[in-house]
Amino acid sequence: MAQILQSVSQALKIVVLLQEQPSLGVLDIARALDISSSSAHRLLATLVEANFVVQPQAGGKYALGPAMKGPSSEIERLIEVATPDLVALRDRSQETVHLAVIRGTDTHFVSAVESPRVMRVTSRVGRSLPAHTTAAGKLLLASLSDDELAELYRDHDFSGGTESSIGGLAGLRVEVRLAGARGYGRNLAESEHGVAALAVGLRDAQGRVFASLTVTGPDSLFNPAGTEALSDRERELLEMLTETAAHLESELAATRAGRVLAQGPATNPAASPIR
Repeated sequence: MAQILQSVSQALKIVVLLQEQPSLGVLDIARALDISSSSAHRLLATLVEANFVVQPQAGGKYALGPAMKGPSSEIERLIEVATPDLVALRDRSQETVHLAVIRGTDTHFVSAVESPRVMRVTSRVGRSLPAHTTAAGKLLLASLSDDELAELYRDHDFSGGTESSIGGLAGLRVEVRLAGARGYGRNLAESEHGVAALAVGLRDAQGRVFASLTVTGPDSLFNPAGTEALSDRERELLEMLTETAAHLESELAATRAGRVLAQGPATNPAASPIR
């Protein structure tokens, strides 16, 4: 079982690498993952068979395949539907709002609306931060089992972030389970000094958390005392986040239903969730 999980983890890492760089050769991937070229080739062959990866020219470099085109368009549709809600939440909270997804062990920010304040957190769109340092990452990792989390972070370097960041798998497991139980993720100066964040999840038609909605701002405004308990301001922001997420989920559900009606009665709504 462990060997299978390791292979799945390595295959997912290849997909993430190809999302960051348009094309890579076998040796590029082997070096990046610190595996043999034969192992890299076997993993690539499996991904090619499943259409996650293509090799346009025999013996040439690899690129993302047709199976990876759908999620990109789903993210684009998510951003389109979510933008009015992001703007409304920014106006209400006066803080920067982000939409994020998980990619391997990284939180990837796909959309943002910046705070109008002079003292604010700027957009992180297009950037990735270690998931263990972000509010969104902790929440999005909560859908993994303990075994899956351990495999994903096997031999992981928990560097990056600040001295307040989680330093190992045991601490991450505690934080992730806490985020899952509470229904929100929290970051107090863990990704960057002076930055705080709260994140709640967005669920698809099957009830799975596929993205997160995050409010980010100066930690001096979020939690001036630096207490473990939520401050009054954090509780206020969390209420705004929860209300916005519920409204956005209903908008996404209506969008899915509209697509199903347009495609005809034979289409199963659960077959095309926004992920």
